[in-house]
Amino acid sequence: MVCLAIIPRLHSRIFTSSNGTEVDGEVFEVDGHRVGLRVNERDYYFSISRFVREDQAYMQKWSAVERCSSCKGKVGTGFREAGDDKYHTRCFRCLACRKSFVGGDGLGKGPWGGLVHLEHTSLALSCDSCSRFFRREDALPKQSFGDGRVHCRVCLEDGVFEGTKVSQVQARILPVLKRVGMDLPTKPIHIELVGRSFLDREAKRIKAEGKLRGLTLTKFKLTRGTPSSASFEHRIYVLSGLPYVECIAVLAHEYAHVWLNERFIDSTPPEIEGFCNLISEICLGQDKSKVSLLLRENMMKSENPVYGAGFRRMRSRLKSLGWDGLFAEMLSKSSPPH
Repeated sequence: MVCLAIIPRLHSRIFTSSNGTEVDGEVFEVDGHRVGLRVNERDYYFSISRFVREDQAYMQKWSAVERCSSCKGKVGTGFREAGDDKYHTRCFRCLACRKSFVGGDGLGKGPWGGLVHLEHTSLALSCDSCSRFFRREDALPKQSFGDGRVHCRVCLEDGVFEGTKVSQVQARILPVLKRVGMDLPTKPIHIELVGRSFLDREAKRIKAEGKLRGLTLTKFKLTRGTPSSASFEHRIYVLSGLPYVECIAVLAHEYAHVWLNERFIDSTPPEIEGFCNLISEICLGQDKSKVSLLLRENMMKSENPVYGAGFRRMRSRLKSLGWDGLFAEMLSKSSPPH
């Protein structure tokens, strides 16, 4: 975010939802029936109708004022323009070199509002998880991972590096899966945080493509020689250091693989991975953060023929069939061993 120390913070206030829940936040966006609130330096989106009338009126009044696309403060005279966006003169500067843009300058804008001269992109970094721009010179050593990933400070702070955080992610995912009717094993599933080299090695061994952020390996044994007697051992591996919200997406995707594996579903990669991404989207949809929204938008826009096109096709099937019908369709592709 291009916001200097001389720029005041957004106006903070207590917002009250219709059920009485209070949150101390700052409005950073109002778009139709949706409001963006910044809470503890994290951005979240909510329906405006969620809040009491006094707060709804405040949000509508806030949106009626022309605002700087960087700091969200009121724009008066002497502003600068780039496309449809307006900026305070002090805000209209390159994140990398910190110099003001002048007419004819090429600039890039990140999804979090950061601006950078196109010729200075090498001086800025983009977070591998949330795509936030930040200045290379200001980055802490720990923001750069040995596998080449870089994280902004927010995603680093929210990173999942140990088992307790994994348990918290599970607690967010499992009720959602149960609600849509996805039955999972009652036996605990081994979940392990691993490095990029491990995932790359295992992906190569099973001939999987792409830079995986999660992987499920399943072994089964037919105790009485029939599929119904099969016992399973699942091991889920998740890339260490993913921020909490992205870990939700990855772990939900891998739980979907567990469901498919236990039912011996045999289908095309676009259907398998598209189905698993659909489960990711449903779980991400329970999270109101801007990171969740960006991850879902990336899934919708992905040009990957397996993970992108496959996801959109499965999303269309869900709309047509509902969850029960989609599960039945997937089960019809079961091909148990004989």
